[in-house]
Amino acid sequence: MARYRRRLCMAVDLRQYSRHTYTEQADAQARLRLVVEHALRRARILRVRTQQQLQGDGRLVVFPARTDLVRAVPKLILGLRDGLYEANQAPGAFGRMRMRAALGLGSISRADSGYLGDCVVLVSRLVDSDGLRNALERNDDSDLALAVPHELYRDVIVQQAHGLPASDFRQTEVVTEKKEFAADAWLYVPRSAPARDPSPEPVIWGHSPGHAAMREFVVPALAAAHLAATVVSHSQALREWALPESGADTGYRDGDFDGPDHAGPHDAHHADPPQADPYHPDPYHPDAHHPDPHHPDPHHPDPHHPDSQQDHHHQDPHHHDLGHHIHHFHHGGH
Repeated sequence: MARYRRRLCMAVDLRQYSRHTYTEQADAQARLRLVVEHALRRARILRVRTQQQLQGDGRLVVFPARTDLVRAVPKLILGLRDGLYEANQAPGAFGRMRMRAALGLGSISRADSGYLGDCVVLVSRLVDSDGLRNALERNDDSDLALAVPHELYRDVIVQQAHGLPASDFRQTEVVTEKKEFAADAWLYVPRSAPARDPSPEPVIWGHSPGHAAMREFVVPALAAAHLAATVVSHSQALREWALPESGADTGYRDGDFDGPDHAGPHDAHHADPPQADPYHPDPYHPDAHHPDPHHPDPHHPDPHHPDSQQDHHHQDPHHHDLGHHIHHFHHGGH
């Protein structure tokens, strides 16, 4: 079931787009996108928060719900005027761009192939109306002809907010006989001129402090984080974070810090033991067959305590009996 919400809509369309070649039309589409994005930045509305339906020489823009109309609409209109002026300072293959635009407010919903709602129909009819076309043709020194319905003019334009004077609008009845459409609207056809942003952090054509910060700081930081994550994810194993003692090589390996084959911070001098001799075992590296002489247990008595039970199968190599060897530290028999 469709879900309707009250939203601001804007439709734009270029004059005499179909009379140009494919190369010229491609240039016009690219510059139209820049003009619309410039206007969105002037209105402090993120492009990713809008929903746009592209139509070649024009587009329909649906703004996010709960948009501050008194703040956004005047900045949006002035942004279109300023963007067209700047884009025409260095016209491409298409040449001078002249635009018709319309704004409306109403309940709309997303459908399979577009948007539903009277607001979408209204802005489309206003852009295509003979009255708006004639207004642009009669004013050759203007690059923009914009129409707003009476409701939007009364609620927003009359407030004269953000440098958009209501006196620049004139009321007219827009009629399109072939579409059986008629509406009371207010037209804005300003002379082609720059419309500077008076805010403390102005948006300038092709540049703004926020955009520069995003490009110069945020994007490189995200790229570095992505690169680091890629390197870590492609490594064979993740190394657990640990602080070794100063000047000591712990020899830790990934995920194993206390294994019998790895020297700890208190056993740094045993990090690289010599090759074991199966016939002459090393008494300082005991194993299951050669017990530690400093840690007696019931099965392997301590050879340094004569009262312990003698184990004839596991003898201390440094304490032999008289029947076999004489210890070089103890002269004479026990």
